[in-house]
Parts: sequence; C-alpha cells; structure tokens
Amino acid sequence: MQTITPGVPGDHPNDPSVAGTLPSAAAPEVRSASRTAGWRKIVKGFVLVLILVSLAGFCSHILGLPMPGLAGPAKNEKTDKEEKDPPPTLGVALVKGRPHTVEVPENVRAVLGIRKGQQDLLVVAQQPTTMRPLVLSGSTALDPIRLARIRARFAPARVVEISRRHDFSHKTGRSEFRELRSGDRVAKGEVLGIFYSVDVGSKKNDLLDALTQLQLDQKVLDNAEKHREAVPDVFMITAERAVQTDRNQVDRALHNLEAWDIPQDEIDALREEAKKQAADQNAWKKTREGTWVTGGKVSGPDKIDPDKNAENPWGRVTLRAPFDGIIVERNVSVDEMVVDQTVNLFQIADVNRLLVIANAPEDQLPILEALHEGERRWTVRTVGAETAEGLPGTIDEIGYLIDPNQHTAIIKGYVDNPGQRLRAGQYVAATVPIPPPAGVVEIPVDALVDDGQQSLVFVQTDATKPQYTMRRVQVTHRFDQKVFVRSTPIPKEEQLTAREAEEGLLPKEALQPGDRVLQSGAGELKAALLDLESQPDEGPQDATR
Repeated sequence: MQTITPGVPGDHPNDPSVAGTLPSAAAPEVRSASRTAGWRKIVKGFVLVLILVSLAGFCSHILGLPMPGLAGPAKNEKTDKEEKDPPPTLGVALVKGRPHTVEVPENVRAVLGIRKGQQDLLVVAQQPTTMRPLVLSGSTALDPIRLARIRARFAPARVVEISRRHDFSHKTGRSEFRELRSGDRVAKGEVLGIFYSVDVGSKKNDLLDALTQLQLDQKVLDNAEKHREAVPDVFMITAERAVQTDRNQVDRALHNLEAWDIPQDEIDALREEAKKQAADQNAWKKTREGTWVTGGKVSGPDKIDPDKNAENPWGRVTLRAPFDGIIVERNVSVDEMVVDQTVNLFQIADVNRLLVIANAPEDQLPILEALHEGERRWTVRTVGAETAEGLPGTIDEIGYLIDPNQHTAIIKGYVDNPGQRLRAGQYVAATVPIPPPAGVVEIPVDALVDDGQQSLVFVQTDATKPQYTMRRVQVTHRFDQKVFVRSTPIPKEEQLTAREAEEGLLPKEALQPGDRVLQSGAGELKAALLDLESQPDEGPQDATR
C-alpha cells in the first residue's frame, strides 16, 4: 500500500492532482515568475510610501503643521533649557538706595565705548547759544521810496527831443549817438527830454508880464516919491497899489511854474529876459515875433538874434532826473503828443538799496514777532552777491494778512546792493537767525535714548564715582547733532500720566545746567538696568555671573 505525504500540490511529480495539467518540465518556470511578480509589488509599495512621506513633509513645511515623529525637540524643553542657562549680562550692578542707578566697572566702560583715552565720554548740559535759523524764500524788488515816476504835469505837450548818449553801435561798428533807453544810468539833474507846451508858454508869459509890469510900476513909484511934494496923494496911493498888485502877480505866476516842476534855470531866464526888455527898448524887435511885426526889417543897427529865431524859449520844458539812478521804464518818443498826465513817461530807480519780499509760513510768525527790534535781521543769498555769507539786511514789516492758498505772510525788508549787481525780481533765500529759547539745555543727540515712549539719559551725579542714574527728560527741539531738553521745573500733572504709569514709564525730570550726561553706551546701559531691575531681589544685585 502506497503512503501519501501531505504537501503542496505539485511538489511531487507523481501527484495525481496536477497530472494532465502541466508537463513536469514547466514547474520551475512557474515558480520563478511568481517570485518576480511578488518582488515588483514590494518595490511599488515602497516607492509609493516614499512619495506619500515626501508629499506629507512638503505640505507640513508649507502649512507649518507638525508631523508626529518628524518634529524637533519640544518648545517647552528648549525654553526650560534657556531658563536654566540665561545668557550672560554686562558686568554692572545696581546701586542700593538709589533707584535706576547702576555702577559700571572700568573694563565694561571701555568695552561700551564710555571710556576712551583714560577719560569717560561725558558732556555737560549747558544753555544753548545758537539755534537752527529760519530760511525764507522770496524775491527782490525796487525800493518804492526810491522810485521816481516822471510824468507830464501839463497837457497837451509835444515831445521834441529825447536826451542822447554816445555809445558803440553794433550796426555800424562805430560809436554813435543814440536816445536814452531802459538800463541807462542817469545823474541827478540830467535832462531826460524836451517838450513844448502851450500852457507852459502861457504861464511863462504871465510871469514875464508880471516882472515887466512890476519894473515899470516900481519906476513910476520911485519917481513919484522923489517929487512927493508935487504929486497928489491919490496918485501916490494908486502907484503903490499898482506895485503891490504886480508883486502878487509875480508870486502867482512863479508858484504856478514851480508847481509844474519847471526847472529853476528856466525861471531865472525869464527874470533876465525881463531885465533886458526893461533896459533895451529894441530887444523885442530882435525876437522872431518882433521881426514878424516889423515885417522882417530891423531899423537902425539892431540885428536879429539867431538863437531867438531858432526856438521858442517860452514853451520849452525840460524833464530832468530827480536823483542818481537807472532808467527802468521809458514810454515816450520824439514827436509824440502827450495828452494824459497820468502816464509814466520815465521811471528812474535808485538801486543802491533793494526791497526784499519773503514768504513766511503762518506757524513761523510767532517766532518772528517774538524777535526784538535789534534781532529782526536777516542775511540774503542770491545770484550776484559778492560773499558766500550773503548780504545783511533788516526786517521792517511783518504782514498781517495770510495768503489763503499758500498760508504764508509777506515779510518785507531792505538789503544794500553794493556795486548794483543785484536786480529786481531775483530769487532770494533770506536766513533769519533765531535766538535759542529760554528754559532749556543742550546735549548731543547721541546721549539721548528714545524708544518711542520716553526719552532717557544717564546722568553722573558724583564725578568721582562711575555711577549713572537713568532719567526721563522732556525734549523740546530736535536737530541733526543736538537736542534741547527742558530745564525748568515740570508741573506734577505733566510729569507722569495715568496711562504712562500703567505702562511702567518713568516720571519726567528737568535736566539742569551743569549736569554730567553720558554720551556713549546709553542704550546698552538701559537694557542692562531694566534686566537687573526685573530680576528678583536675592542679595547683592550683581550681574557679573
């Protein structure tokens, strides 16, 4: 009887369960294919796991989510380690009995830069001597006080001549005479132009008639007084009345000519003409009018004066410069008839001094108004100024009205113009020195520690000890290299508000002149002081550990 051993079908070649299914020679190939398929499944599963782990790590990194088994050491473990081993602090110590005061050894002062060259970097708070000046923008203008508007005080009048100058001509390449024009300099009394006016001629004739009549009536009165006993009283009274009337006529005609600004030399010429006519009875015949009356014939040895025949002196009027200056405007030409007395024929300006018009912001006006009369000065810088420091001047007027668009006020003053290099209308920058305010002291900006809530300084109260007290101060002005700190007593309600007290801020204290303020290392000492004061009191407050 044959014994059958239990096993896997196909393990025995004579197994009837596989008989007739596969040949006996194909069994090894089947087993090899089955093993290869198994290994492929294992590799595919391993690759899939790697992809999933990589994807999970990427998502954890992007989203910031911790993954179990991949996170680092716990945060509380790191915090506990830091608490057990705190970082070392500066080798400074609190001074008992003195709040907010630290004592700094010499080696620490050297490291922090407090001590250099065997000397501590301390600055003494003192009253400021200078302050940032106020710079105003503006422009120059002609001085209205020294601006002459030459107008015709008589109309109508005809322009017969404009004064001429000898100048180089670019057209012909040689020197020629030309008429006066804008930009020419004129001297006081120089003739600007010559006019002929019927009204002026009439007024001159009135004066000449009055002078001639006065001479005749005065001669009659003098002769009557010589023969007083033979002349009736009525005749004497009439002669005296005629002389007095002639004098009044002379005064009236003279005043009219002076009111029309007729030059004095032309008025004097009328007096001389009246004397000639009184002395020479045939003087009138030599004039153009006298020659016309006589029909162009002169009896006797008299001859016609060519000058009298060439011009009419009575209607001739000259316009002259009232002072030395520059012609800034000319509005008249030869043969023009002037009929409007309000037209400026010439404008002459004295440019030895110019007006400066500056614009001051409205928030700066209280500073300018607080200046005393002797302090209202400025320095003007512009093109043409000889010195780099500018030209000194004075502030004479602070405008009351505010420009609603620019919110500025007009500030006016004057500045000398040496060499007449400056011109009206130039842009200027006027610098006004401002005296420092009272009740403040000056310290370097490096000595101040400002954290946005309070401004702190370290003060050395005893010059023999390296001990520094932290104080909160009130800053009034800030500049590039220095700050102004209040030195007057601060009211109690302004020292510390309720909100500042809740935040643990210090009360404000005044910094007195003469206080020794630490200039370097203030920020590091503040951090060390706050660290020491935050630690529990366990004996000597020494941070050298």
